[in-house]
Amino acid sequence: MFRPIPAARLFLVACLAVAAARGEDGYELWLRYRPEGDATRAAEYRACTRSVVLAADDAVLHAAARELVRAAAGIARAAPPVTRVGGEGAVYLGDPGHLVPAAELAAAGAEGFVIRAADVGGRRGIVIAANSNRGVLYGTFRLIREMQLGHPVREISLADRPRITHRLANHWDNPVRAPGVRSESVERGYAGSSIFHWNELPQKIDPRLTDWARLLASLGLNGVVVNNVNTAKRGLEGWRLLTPEYQPKLVALAAVLRPYGVRLFISVNFFSPMLVGHLDSADPDRPEVKRWWRATADSIYAAIPDFGGFLVKADSEGEPGPMKYGRTQADGANVIADAVRPHGGFVYWRAFVYDRQAGDRVTQPYTTFVPLDGRFAANVFVQIKPGPLDFQVREPVSTLFGALPHTHEALELQITQEYTGQDQHVCFLAPQWSNVLEFDTHAHGRGSTVARLLENQLASESGGAIAGVMNLGSARNWTGHPLAQANTYAFGRLAWNPTEGSSAIARDWVELTYNRDPAVVATISGILRASWRAYEDYTAPLGLGLLSRRQDHFLPDPAGRQEDHHGDGRGVGFDRTVATGSGYVGQYHEPWRSRFEDPHACPEDLLLFFHHVPYTFRLVSGRTVIEEIYARHHHGVEEVRGFVRAWQRLRGRIDEERYRDVLARLQTQVKLAEQWRDSVDGYFAKLSGTPDSFKP
Repeated sequence: MFRPIPAARLFLVACLAVAAARGEDGYELWLRYRPEGDATRAAEYRACTRSVVLAADDAVLHAAARELVRAAAGIARAAPPVTRVGGEGAVYLGDPGHLVPAAELAAAGAEGFVIRAADVGGRRGIVIAANSNRGVLYGTFRLIREMQLGHPVREISLADRPRITHRLANHWDNPVRAPGVRSESVERGYAGSSIFHWNELPQKIDPRLTDWARLLASLGLNGVVVNNVNTAKRGLEGWRLLTPEYQPKLVALAAVLRPYGVRLFISVNFFSPMLVGHLDSADPDRPEVKRWWRATADSIYAAIPDFGGFLVKADSEGEPGPMKYGRTQADGANVIADAVRPHGGFVYWRAFVYDRQAGDRVTQPYTTFVPLDGRFAANVFVQIKPGPLDFQVREPVSTLFGALPHTHEALELQITQEYTGQDQHVCFLAPQWSNVLEFDTHAHGRGSTVARLLENQLASESGGAIAGVMNLGSARNWTGHPLAQANTYAFGRLAWNPTEGSSAIARDWVELTYNRDPAVVATISGILRASWRAYEDYTAPLGLGLLSRRQDHFLPDPAGRQEDHHGDGRGVGFDRTVATGSGYVGQYHEPWRSRFEDPHACPEDLLLFFHHVPYTFRLVSGRTVIEEIYARHHHGVEEVRGFVRAWQRLRGRIDEERYRDVLARLQTQVKLAEQWRDSVDGYFAKLSGTPDSFKP
């Protein structure tokens, strides 16, 4: 039975939401519903959102209605009532009379939508049609975005759909710690502590969690892993999420997410049959182990019918896996996948597997997983980092993409800036991610980009997924650095459409998050677009890779990373060629294999990742490698100094609170960039015997 939402209550909620913004502290992210400044456009929005009509009494549609009422109250300064009967200016959440042609709706797929201005019963309105209520929710957020950006909606006609089926957020939250170890932490988190407050669940649910679910849905994400992939090492006890004590907490989180179309996942330890089930083995071939996983999955799904499944890190960095029993990664993944398959669940199995004692670590995921292609269950995704090393500022694309044509692949991007400046450096990662997504693997001939592989356009047997390691925490602005919100937003946009341009994403984020002042948009989006290259220049140019301290992955330590950059008195770089090195180059398809093998043909931004070359090696610029290292470091510092000057010109054009916060961080970034430049250049000047000629 349809239960209409009282308009007065919705209007009060919307007004309170606007009033509770606490100034401009960044809490609202890109869901910042401020009044439209153009009077004509504002009048258009009021005329086009006079009421909201729900097609059914459904939790997801109610969430969409609440969001639209909230947005209209802020943008058009009029909260529309939610009714069952339409009228002039109504927004229909669901197609009231099959006004959208079936073929067009079919093209939208399971989660896409069509937004169409149309006559409904002789009265003009806007129809948001989809094949699922989740699609209607995504369409609602899209309509709101059009209004936030000041676009006309009176005659709106657009259709969109996600290109990648599975779009997940991965939190590295630590729900449990051993006694004496700080709780409520986030591994590689730089925005405060956990937002989940595990000790309070399920009795108390922080209202912030609803806003968390809203922001995930606004990005078009349909799944979230709520805990760290590391579940046992260094005192971590995330494996306890599978215990009966934690099931009610998971039920509570799933209930928060459900109205926003987001499925709950958790990371689990491969040794859970022993840690939780008290068996004497976790061998995936043992019948009692198989029974334990099935019983555990049955119990979870009985409590959470729409539970998504499990993420597993195994045989990596202290996390145990099937190799202990002489089993393969497929053996380990499949025993868990078999348990969740009857319930429609999935297993995400990380490909981050290496043994430092076995030579060049970047070769190992390929040699481990490629022989297993076709042996993973249909509901297993092998989750692969974009590069073979570890979320560096620049790496070549992992050779696993395209090498597993009969295996479902997931791309794992890192939104939190573990190696790219954390909360003290602006480093907009969308250009980096776009480089990965646009990379042509040539796995199935020309045009076999990573994006097309994930979109499932090339191999009908393989689905596609994308996951982002989140940068959210308890900080009021969610991400610590206010500009780091742009990375969260960009991940969602690229997960929905991996071919979307990073410049357009940056521009939209600025307009949604700050304002549409042309000077503000040009300045902030300009800083964002330049920031990745600037960070690369003053830290690790030319593919140098790991140069940061092991303990924090933040400050420079080139002397402590010699095994990674292989710098000596004659030259620098890691030889990964087939002819003389580790052979990693041989894992690529042609023409990349030949390009990467030849130092003169290799892209210079990756030169030192693939080659050990003399310091005197001459580059396209005419400079030698050592001169280029020095020049890039100095250029990067100057770029950040330029960021400070540009930001200072924004005073009075944006709110003072965020202006001061970002300015202070940019000024700190200049000092850190100088520290990086002086540390790395000083180290290589001493090592090479060539002074830094660019030093004043």
